Amino acid sequence: MRRGTHRRWACALGLVGVGVMIGSGAGVMAGPSVSAAAESEATTPADLPVPTEKQLNNSVQRWEPGGVMEWNTSDSVTPLATNKKEGSDAVITLASDILFDFNSADISDRAAEAIANTVENVPEGTKVTVSGYTDSVGDNSANKKLSKKRAQAVADVIADSRSDLELSVEGHGEADPVAKNSTKDGKDNPQGRAKNRRVEVSYADD
Repeated sequence: MRRGTHRRWACALGLVGVGVMIGSGAGVMAGPSVSAAAESEATTPADLPVPTEKQLNNSVQRWEPGGVMEWNTSDSVTPLATNKKEGSDAVITLASDILFDFNSADISDRAAEAIANTVENVPEGTKVTVSGYTDSVGDNSANKKLSKKRAQAVADVIADSRSDLELSVEGHGEADPVAKNSTKDGKDNPQGRAKNRRVEVSYADD
């Protein structure tokens, strides 16, 4: 029997299976189960029948309006340093959670390099104050000591890269928070506490 005649008889008997893969990779089978004879006939995509509109529609994933959740990454990444003006002072705020491990004042070489980069543009001979702060968790006395150690660690890095600057170091512990450590109903506010754990580098910038 000729090849074309065999294919027409196979189609008429419903022995040909059609495989369609679109978009999501889902396979849609049309017709009864695929026979060995039909599979041997379809050796290339050109040998397969054109898929019907129903088969195509069933193979495409559709998203309903409002059914897709948006993900905003703007609040998920914390920069090492942020710059702002407070009156006539310039303030560089360094995030303690990026610089230090928990309850530590040790600075890695990579973090030290980043700190040095933040003070590159400070005018020569400027008086610079380095102030450390913590959140409200733990003993206030211990927090003051930790904040002072962290401020001193940052000041040491600055001194190594900018020996011309006149540095002073302060540790404020949990004083002067920039965010709420807890919510209005008294629950913990981890995001706010993270903002309060910081080291500020400030200097006059008229």
